Amino acid sequence: MPIPKNLNDAHLSFDCPGCKHPIIRKGSWFKVISTFRCSACHKTLRLGYPEKLRIFERHKHLAATSGRECNG
Repeated sequence: MPIPKNLNDAHLSFDCPGCKHPIIRKGSWFKVISTFRCSACHKTLRLGYPEKLRIFERHKHLAATSGRECNG
């Protein structure tokens, strides 16, 4: 399953598994990053393809839900 392109410019969030600090970046950042450091606890995190898919799927559903609320 490919990562959707329509969320490249959307701000997505991922909670650090160590300290639960929210990491908020554009979808395009999540697509290309593989490891990064949490700015709160300084833990080095690895973000694999399955986790990236979960982030994008979760935000895709949130965007669909908020779109329905705005339209109706």
